[in-house]
Order: sequence, then structure tokens, then C-alpha cells
Amino acid sequence: MAIRYRFSGHETFPFRYLWPQKGVRGIIDDPNLFFREDAIVRLGVGKNMVSSIRFWCQALGLAQADGRRRTAEPTELGRKLFGKHGWDPYLEDPGTLWLLHWELIDSPGIASTWSLAFTGWRRDAFTRRELVEWLALIAKERANQHTSRNSLRRDVEVFIRTYVPTGARSRRAIEDTFDCPLSELGLLRREDRDLYRFSRGAKPNLPIEILAYALARYWDREAGGQETLTFDRVLYGLGSIGSAFQLSDAGLAAHLEALPNWAGFDYDETGGLRLLIRRERARSRPPIRLLERYYASQADKGKTTEVAA
Repeated sequence: MAIRYRFSGHETFPFRYLWPQKGVRGIIDDPNLFFREDAIVRLGVGKNMVSSIRFWCQALGLAQADGRRRTAEPTELGRKLFGKHGWDPYLEDPGTLWLLHWELIDSPGIASTWSLAFTGWRRDAFTRRELVEWLALIAKERANQHTSRNSLRRDVEVFIRTYVPTGARSRRAIEDTFDCPLSELGLLRREDRDLYRFSRGAKPNLPIEILAYALARYWDREAGGQETLTFDRVLYGLGSIGSAFQLSDAGLAAHLEALPNWAGFDYDETGGLRLLIRRERARSRPPIRLLERYYASQADKGKTTEVAA
């Protein structure tokens, strides 16, 4: 079934540092929160921001909302990240930013511009107008959707602000600005007044467990029953991890070679054909188990640091 794209819902706000935690913990306490008249008081934000928090919690894979029943509930990932005793409730771990970025790319029916721009746009750079016109064409050709250019312009603007700092940060910490946390990843940079370029290359600060989780999710969605995938598909395919993380050929190869045995993947370059193999045990394991391993290792590092201090 053809996907239906969405180019609105964020109320023109990129998400901010405490929004995921506020949203997830709020609906754990009250599933009706996003639809209550007093949500602005309980969340401590403006009316439009309530809708924006609801959008971002869904786009980031943290919650599911039912508009008819006027309820929302956290996903397993939402609970584990931002619930009581969550893995990283204050977004202190850079790995969580990579994870949330992946969840955005993996939500083409909610955050369509994010998914399409990273994994469908085949050039390194773009202007706002170029991206707007391309998105309009894609929506028409693939989903028979006729989308307002104004809606697309607003969506593209929020997309850019998700990854490009405002420039007004000066000496303030990013937590004290309106910049989106994902701007720390350096995935998109402004080169001129209206020219933006993706930062394709190696990503040494991308945790291998986060990459393995994204790879497992991509595999389940695109090739669930297959044992192998070609390197080029993983690097350049629509919705692929290579495109999502803007990895270069050498950067992806380095990450795949570094995958530990417990991840359940093998990278094979014999015979001149580069293949990625997913072992049977890995195909039956929920991807979130890879995240559990990552955050457990981070917690162990924190305990070691405390003891050393």
C-alpha cells in the first residue's frame, strides 16, 4: 500500500530538550493529557506547543496517539528512554540523539520531509526552494497527493532548524537556546544564505549498538525474511542506515566491520560482492534488545567513573 505523506503537525516548532520527557511522562500519568484543556498548564508550554509535543513524541517513535479516543500511550521505546528510571531522560547521552534521529527517518508517514530528504534526495546540497519543489513532486508521483507549497515551505524550514543551529547560541549552552538537540549531530550545515549541505562521511561518535539497532529495524521493514542485503542497498537505499546517518562508503564499511559478534550480523567482501548477512538468531530477536545492551554498558561506565572519582 502506498504511503501517505505528512508535512505538518509540528506547529512550526522543532522539538526541544525536555519535550520528549515531558510528553512521555505526562501520558504515562494521564493518557488524555494531550487532549485536555489544561494541558498547557500541566506541560508548562503554549497551546500550539502541546500539539507540537504530541507530534514529536509520535515522530520520534516515543508514543502513539488516537485522535478519536483522545488518548495517547508511550511505546516501549518511550517508556524505556523517558519513563521512571529511564535510560536517558535528560538527553545527556549523545547516543540517544543518534537514536532519535534514526526514529525520525524511520517515520516516513509522520516526519515525511525528514525521511525523504535524508534517504531520497540524491544530491549533497539543496536550497529551500529546490527541496520544496522536489517534495511536492514526490508526493504527487508516489502518493497522488497535492500538497500546498506553503505547508511544504513551513515543513522544510522546521526540517532545517532541526539540524542547523540558529547562530544565536553565542556562549550559551544549547539547552538554554531554542536549538533542537539534533543540531549537535552536525548532519546538515549551512553554506550560504540559502544553501544547505549534508555532511556525508565517517561518523566516529555514532555508537555501534545504535547503528546495529537501526540496521535491524531497517532490515525488518525492507527485507524481513531475507538472510542477506547488498552493501549498496544498505548505503544508498530509501530509508537505509547509510543514507539516514549520511555515512560515506568507507564510513559504512568501517562500522559494519566493527559490528561485534553478538549483534548478529556478518559483513562479507569475498568475490568482489559486498554483502551483509543477518544470522537466524538475530532475525528473531527484537531490535530493542540491542539498545538495552548499549544503555546497560553506559550505566556500567558511569558506575566505574563514580568509583574512580
